[in-house]
Amino acid sequence: MDPKKVLLVEDERATAENVKLMLELEGFAVDTAYDFKTAKEKLSKHHYPLVVLDLLLPDGNGIDLLPLINPERTKVVVLTGHGTIETAVEALKRGAADFLQKPISVKELVKRLKKAAAELEAASASPAPGLAAEGLVGNSEFVRRLRELLPEVAASDKNVLLRGEEGVGKTFVGRLVHLLSPRRELPFEKLLVRGKKEREFELEKELFGCELPGKEKVGLLERCQGGTLMLVGVEDLPPRLQQKLADAIEKRSFTPVGSSRRVYFNARLISTTTSNLYEMARRGLFSEELLVKLNEVELEIPPLRERREDVLPLFEYFLEKFSSERGLPKPILSEEATEFLLSYPFPGNVTELKAAAERLVLIKAGQVVSAADLGLGGGSPKEEAKSSLFDISNWREAKKRFEKEFLKRKLLETGGDVKKVAKMINLDVSNVYRKIREYKLDEYLKK
Repeated sequence: MDPKKVLLVEDERATAENVKLMLELEGFAVDTAYDFKTAKEKLSKHHYPLVVLDLLLPDGNGIDLLPLINPERTKVVVLTGHGTIETAVEALKRGAADFLQKPISVKELVKRLKKAAAELEAASASPAPGLAAEGLVGNSEFVRRLRELLPEVAASDKNVLLRGEEGVGKTFVGRLVHLLSPRRELPFEKLLVRGKKEREFELEKELFGCELPGKEKVGLLERCQGGTLMLVGVEDLPPRLQQKLADAIEKRSFTPVGSSRRVYFNARLISTTTSNLYEMARRGLFSEELLVKLNEVELEIPPLRERREDVLPLFEYFLEKFSSERGLPKPILSEEATEFLLSYPFPGNVTELKAAAERLVLIKAGQVVSAADLGLGGGSPKEEAKSSLFDISNWREAKKRFEKEFLKRKLLETGGDVKKVAKMINLDVSNVYRKIREYKLDEYLKK
């Protein structure tokens, strides 16, 4: 990354050319945009570590470009004229780094850009532990609060309950809590509880360990002593094990299956759920005692459709990540694709978005991406509306359409892993492959 690469967004051409010349004499590489449309297109296609942004553009408000910019990777200096200070303050709230009043003092602008470039270089050289890991990207109020809150939560050593829909990033946030905590050098283990309610004995062995002859196993609570244990889908923990875990937390010790030995327990618990555990506890379906012990700190992660400011930064992040990993040129989002991404509801949340980005890197490396290329919801909002299931009068046709869209989305959510899809939808792998061939969905398979 060249920290001195600048996008100058200024509608007064003479001013823009003069500022560009002066900045280039100071060693900056400057690209220009004279209107909102051009700036939006360039920000969608390229990464600029520095942006100088005029708010008053002939075809739009510059502040509306901020959702396209990740403040962790780009520093924005806003230019304000008379009477726009309040707008500049609003821009700072939305992620801009600084503002400068017009008429522009090039000397002052150079000073602020050099400071911003130095901050980016320092952040790149020594990123905060954990926060540089995959996924904590976005401009929403939720992500900003999370950046502030996570170090405090991690340092507290309290048990954490993460709530939210499938695919919103609960597991990722849980791992960040561990990476930012004093336990970061000690073990981090995950136990998938979801879907295993009927396998109580297996869950008990996994969690507490077993010393029965021929079935010896060290449990996760013992294996991650001093570290962190994440319980994924804790709502499916059987009632007896809920009580046993509550007792273990209370006494800081437990007994493995088939043993009289007491094992000291020193692990932090992070639990995830897609259910309302409070309602389950009220109905007697989940231990109220355990719920109190698990949610010493509670974080609810909203779905992606409720934090649309995160969509483009996340998508660009994943495109860059997968392109870099595979040594391929990054796909270029068209304006049409960008608009579609901002309007699409993402029922699979971040998991679906990530899978779509990975697929694009494989099939459209270095190419311009249309809305249809995204493989989400039929290609465009208009097309999706036209082909609504409720507009189909034939039952068999509607059933086929639903099956195809349902299977396509599950393939996107899992990155094309047929075994994961089969397990997720409770169908034999052979039947999933048959449906994939029937609906010609081979392009969504894992390569």
